[in-house]
Amino acid sequence: MKAPLYDEILTICQAMAQASAAEDEKAGELAHQSLQKLCQTNQGTPKDHPLQWEALADFTHDGDQALDIYQLALNCAERLNLVDAKASIFLAMAQRYHEFEENDKTLEFINKANDLMADIKNAELKTEITDFKAAL
Repeated sequence: MKAPLYDEILTICQAMAQASAAEDEKAGELAHQSLQKLCQTNQGTPKDHPLQWEALADFTHDGDQALDIYQLALNCAERLNLVDAKASIFLAMAQRYHEFEENDKTLEFINKANDLMADIKNAELKTEITDFKAAL
């Protein structure tokens, strides 16, 4: 991922986090819309990256809609063959299903993340997967 795209995603996510901390729903919604627009603009282009989709899903309150967005992130990660991104998305999906108390789906997705463990480069991600799986 090119630095300008990463910086733009990070800036938008920081704006959403700050709006949430300040309980400023309008600012949060505007930042969320900005991230949606970025994702839509980049979709299917060389700038398309799973990080933008995963971030959008992470900040989407509607759980079903978030899962649909995670699937877009996963499709992108698979197309680009980004193992760490796939594992991170599987973990996020498992966490969402856990919120819904859908135990079978939770286990399905945490196991998919765990199956990638040998190829994951990010040590922190490995720990998150291991800890979440152990907590189930």
